[in-house]
Amino acid sequence: MSSVDEFCDALFSKDPEGPGKVDLTIDVNEASEFFEVLLLVMTNGLKKWYGQRINIGDVDIKHIVKLKEYFISFGVNIDIAEEDKPDIYSIDNSAYLNKKYLDEMMFTVEGPAKLFTVKFSFAAGAAPRWA
Repeated sequence: MSSVDEFCDALFSKDPEGPGKVDLTIDVNEASEFFEVLLLVMTNGLKKWYGQRINIGDVDIKHIVKLKEYFISFGVNIDIAEEDKPDIYSIDNSAYLNKKYLDEMMFTVEGPAKLFTVKFSFAAGAAPRWA
């Protein structure tokens, strides 16, 4: 694979394949870089369905389910949790840079009335592919 964009073009050009059927081999050195790649893959999928400007509040559950199917096809679980937006809050989307493991990293997006948090983990039997 020569780029994340090319991987995404190939991935989202067809229906999701079965678990572990797609090979995502990416040249990165740290878990945080792999996390960033996964965020790019997610964003590319959402852009395919919603256009260049994504309003997270408009994302339909059927597309979240489909994203999960695409991610599991290359051995990664994606979890998108939503919660009511508190009156006072702070989002630090750079905190993942201080984490060592993929499943400790998260990215939060503000929607109209909710906060959406994205986390990734390796599916059972999947191994890191950036090492």
